[in-house]
Amino acid sequence: MTRIRFFFAAHIAVCLTLLPAVPHGASPIFWLVSTQDDFLRGETENISVDAAGQILLGPSIESIYDTSEPFIWSLTTDIDAIWIGSGPNGAVTRIARNNGEVDRFELDTLSVYALASDGQGGVFAATGPDGEVFNIDSDGNVRAIFDPDEPYIWSLATDPSGSLYVGTGNPGRVYRVSPTGSDELFYETRALHVRSLVSTEGGQLLAGTTTPGHVIRIDTDGTGFVLLDSGYEEVADLHIAANDVVLVVATNSSASNTTATTDAATSTGLTTSASATSTTTSTAATGTGTKGAVYEIYPDGVWNLLWDSDTDAPYDVLEDDTARDIIIATGPDGKVFRVTADNSSATLLTSSHAQQITTLITDVSGSLYYATANPGLVARMDSDRVREGTYLSEVHDTGTLATWGTLTWQSQTPGDSAIQLFTRTGNTQEPGETWSNWSAVTGTPGVTQIENPKARYLQWRAVLSGQSDTPSLHSVTTAYLPRNLAPEVTEITTHGPGQVFQQVLAAGDPPIAGLAVERDLPSNVRGPSSPETPATTLGRQVYRKGLRTFVWKARDLNGDQLQFEVLYRSDQPANTTPWTPLKRETDATIYTWDTTTVPDGIYSVRVVASDVLANTPNDFLTGNRDTGPLVIDNSPPQITVPPATRGSETITLEFTVSDRHSPVERVEYSTDTEQWQLIYPSDGISDSTEELFSVTVDANEFSRMVIRATDAMDNSATAGTSFTP
Repeated sequence: MTRIRFFFAAHIAVCLTLLPAVPHGASPIFWLVSTQDDFLRGETENISVDAAGQILLGPSIESIYDTSEPFIWSLTTDIDAIWIGSGPNGAVTRIARNNGEVDRFELDTLSVYALASDGQGGVFAATGPDGEVFNIDSDGNVRAIFDPDEPYIWSLATDPSGSLYVGTGNPGRVYRVSPTGSDELFYETRALHVRSLVSTEGGQLLAGTTTPGHVIRIDTDGTGFVLLDSGYEEVADLHIAANDVVLVVATNSSASNTTATTDAATSTGLTTSASATSTTTSTAATGTGTKGAVYEIYPDGVWNLLWDSDTDAPYDVLEDDTARDIIIATGPDGKVFRVTADNSSATLLTSSHAQQITTLITDVSGSLYYATANPGLVARMDSDRVREGTYLSEVHDTGTLATWGTLTWQSQTPGDSAIQLFTRTGNTQEPGETWSNWSAVTGTPGVTQIENPKARYLQWRAVLSGQSDTPSLHSVTTAYLPRNLAPEVTEITTHGPGQVFQQVLAAGDPPIAGLAVERDLPSNVRGPSSPETPATTLGRQVYRKGLRTFVWKARDLNGDQLQFEVLYRSDQPANTTPWTPLKRETDATIYTWDTTTVPDGIYSVRVVASDVLANTPNDFLTGNRDTGPLVIDNSPPQITVPPATRGSETITLEFTVSDRHSPVERVEYSTDTEQWQLIYPSDGISDSTEELFSVTVDANEFSRMVIRATDAMDNSATAGTSFTP
C-alpha cells in the first residue's frame, strides 16, 4: 500500500502572565481551554489540534471536484485517473490526471457504493438498491457484468488472478466473478450485509459484516474463520497495511450509514482519544458505548484496539508512513484524525464543511484524497501547511449576566507567524446578529481586558497565520464575574414533636444532630461545582420530648458557599412580633430546637441562607424560607371531673379533657385493677382541644378511678376520683 506522511512540528513554549484583579468583592471565575478535548469542542477551519493540546495551522486542502450530489460513497484511483462513486443519482465520475478532464457515467441506480480498478484503466462499480455490478472500461463503455438476487452490493475486491469478489446485502453473501464472466456463490456469511472486502497477498479474502460486526477470513477453498468479533454492529471498512496488518473500521449502524437515504448521526460534543489495548488472543472485542473504533489484526490473529470515540464515527482508515500511524476519516462533523498508536495520541489534522468524510485514498504520488457526504465533494490534502487558519471556541455560558475581566493566553509565534484573538458576547445561546461585534484583543502580549458588553454568553476566535512557520496556541483563559444571585432555601422539612436524630460517626453516646446545646453536624461545605447544598445525612432516629428538628435544602446559582441563620417568632398576634435568632452563622443544614425554652403558643421558624462568605459585606445576598405556623405545647391537658352519677347498679362518670394548643389524642382510665382502659369521647373521635367523655362502671366492684389524658404533643396529665358507697 502507498503510504503518506504529514509533518507537523511541535512548538512547546509557555508565555505566562498573571491575571489582574477584577474590581469586585467576589472572586472571579476562570474559563480555561487548554487540552485537546477542550479545543475539539470548538470549530476549526484549516486548523490542526494535536495531542498536546495546542492548535496549529493545518495541512493545505485543495478542492478537486464537486459532484453536486449529497453522497460520495467510494473512491479509487489508477495511474491515469481518479474514480468517484456517488448518489442518489447513481453516477461514476472519472477525473483524468494529466489534464483534469471529467467524464460522468450515470447508471440506472440510486447509489454507487463501491469501486474497484479492473487493472486495465477501467473500474468495476457496485450499486444499490437494485444490486448490480457494472464495468466501465478505459474507453468509457458501460456494461452490466453481474446481477445477483440481493438488493445491495456494498463491497468489491479483486485478487491476483483477476477474479472479482462481490459483497452483498440483504442477506450478506460473497460471490466470485471470474475474468471470463462466470459467477458463483463463494461464501455465505449468515450476516445481514457484507460491508467491506479486501484480498490479501496470500490469496485469502477478508470480509467485514453487519449484524454481527465480524471480520471473517475466507480461504481459497471457501472456508471461513472469524478473526474478530468487534462488538459493534458493523465492520464498515478493511485495509491491508504494512507487514500484512489488517486495519478494521467498526461502527454502530446508527452512526455509519447503511442505506443511501440515511444521514449520519449528529453529535453534541467531541471527545476523541486514541488508546492502545494490551495484546490479546481473544476474538471478542467490546464495542458498546462508543460510536466506532479502529482495530489492527496481525497475521497470527492477535488484535489491538487502536482508537475509539463516543462522539465520532469512523468511516475509513489508511496507514501513515510513520510507524503504525493511521489516518481516520469520521463523521458527523467531517474530521480527519491522525492516530499514533505507540503513544496513544490522536491529532485532528483537518475538518471539512461536510458532515461526513466517507473514504480515503492515496494516489501513485502519495497524495491523500478524501471524499465527503452532505455535500459530496472530493479534496486533496497536501503535506504543506495553509498560511492562515481560524479557530472558533464553543459558546461559554456563565449562567447569568457576567462582568468580563481579562483574556489570557499562552502561545508561541516563531518567525513571521502570528495569532490574533477576538471576543464577542451576547444573551442568546446561539450567536447571531443580536450579539456584540467581534472585538480585537489588544494590549500586553498574553493578556488583555475583554471590552465586550456584559452578557451571559461569551465566545472567542483565534486567527493563526504564518508564511513559513506555524504559530501554536496552547491555552486561553477568560476571567469573569457572574452577577451575584440571591441564594434560595428550597425546602424545609419539619419533623414531628420529639423526633430527633443522633449524629452519625460519633463516638460513645451520639449527640443529637443540630441541637445547639450540644454540637452541630460536621460542616456541609458546598463547592462552586454544584449549586445545591449537600443532602444532610440523618442518623438513628430517637425520641426526646420537647425537641423539634428542622432539616433544609438550599442552593446558590453562583456556586457560592452558604451559611445559615435559624430564627423564630410568635404568631400571636400574627406577623407582628420580631424574629429572634436561634442559631447564627452555621453551615449545617439541620437544627434541633429545645422548645421548652419558650412559652406554649403558635410559632414560625425561618431559615436564612447567606452568601456572605463569598462576597463583601456590601455585596452579599440572602434568601429565606419559613416553616409556617407550628404548635409549641409543652403543657399537659386539663381534666375536669364533676361528681359521678350513681345508679342502682352502676356509676357513671362524665368528665371533660381540654388543652390550650393541641388536640386531645388519647384518654385512658384505671380502676382498682391498675390496668389502663382506652376510652373514646362522646362524639366518637379525638380531634379537638376539648372533648367530653363518659365512663360507666359497676358500683359494687370499684371505689376509685384514675384518668390519664395525653395531647398530640405527648403531654400527659392525670386526675383521680373516689366513689362513695
